[in-house]
Amino acid sequence: IMSMIEYAPKTERLHRENRSVNGYWPVGIDYGFSAVKGFSPNKVFCFPNCAIQQKNDESILDPDDTDIIIRDKEGTWIIGQKAAQAMDSSDSMNYESEMYGRTRYATPVFRALIKAGLGMALSANRYKKYQDEEIVIQTGLPPKYKDQDTDLIREAISGKYNFEMKMGKAPFQRYIFSVSEGNIFVMDQPMGSLLSSITDNNAVQKKSDYSILKSNTLIFDAGFKTLDTYNISAGIFKGSNTFDNLGMHEIFLRTAAELRRVHRSGITVPEMQTAIRRGYVNSFDRKTMANKRIEFQDILLKHSDAVCEEAVQKILSIYDYLQNHDYLVITGGTGSAWFPFIQERLKNMETLELVSANKNDVTISNVYSNVRGYYYYLVGYLERHRR
Repeated sequence: IMSMIEYAPKTERLHRENRSVNGYWPVGIDYGFSAVKGFSPNKVFCFPNCAIQQKNDESILDPDDTDIIIRDKEGTWIIGQKAAQAMDSSDSMNYESEMYGRTRYATPVFRALIKAGLGMALSANRYKKYQDEEIVIQTGLPPKYKDQDTDLIREAISGKYNFEMKMGKAPFQRYIFSVSEGNIFVMDQPMGSLLSSITDNNAVQKKSDYSILKSNTLIFDAGFKTLDTYNISAGIFKGSNTFDNLGMHEIFLRTAAELRRVHRSGITVPEMQTAIRRGYVNSFDRKTMANKRIEFQDILLKHSDAVCEEAVQKILSIYDYLQNHDYLVITGGTGSAWFPFIQERLKNMETLELVSANKNDVTISNVYSNVRGYYYYLVGYLERHRR
């Protein structure tokens, strides 16, 4: 059984040298509903998809290592874990409608998250320093929304940037750069994991993994807001599906509803990740003025299993019980949480092989599989077309 903490988005900066292309600063980035994930020439990173505007940065009394603060002429923003912790119920209701909807690309919150993601991707470390190379970005969208939203996300990311960013206890650094709209590429999200499952860390597609590409393969990409599937047969794309209510958001929604109904907790979905890190929610009875702490791991895992079972049933009914599929590639943060459940559920299917999309780099979690695929696809593209 996975522990509850695995369900909370992490804050990570993993410094390492990733294959790159001279003259370019490639960036793979995924502005997901639960977290921003990224790959750049000198790091892999992730932080929770949460931003709160502040009057100034002096209100942050004791910076943590996970803190991210952005400031520019548009204001001061706390990003990530600290923002999630600082959110109260009224904030979180507004945040949910603003950030989990389709219109989020034009919001100030999303603008702040874009800056934080690109700032993180361009920040220097012992492996490499950004020196005005041409910035090229590969991102992705759920297949259902890709046609409608590609122009929106490209417009949101492109432009001139001039802001200061502070990470952890380090001082503020200034970032001045620009991203042209023609340098932003968008693919179907699950395609990132398909590419990740067949690509090594040199951006080379492995001959030993060609069978995944050349067989009947279904990508099962369970994320925060959506479950996306991507079906290929003999290297030919056969279609995709996006299900809106079969991801971590639905698990949080059901868990929060039960905690409110049974335990009189006022918890909302955006507050769940902080409650998970804490391990409990507060319950309060106004009549008796009694409050207590409610541990809720069992409730969360119960709803996770239920949503996972619904997701598996949906896949089995749509894809004829997977009897003609050779591979099921599991990816996404929620997919990682569900992997043991799915493995047990499909254990009698001898002709179906379950593959974890992070198989070619197990040093990083499946949370990064889509964005790893974006990055190495982009590096390969730049090597072939831009030299």
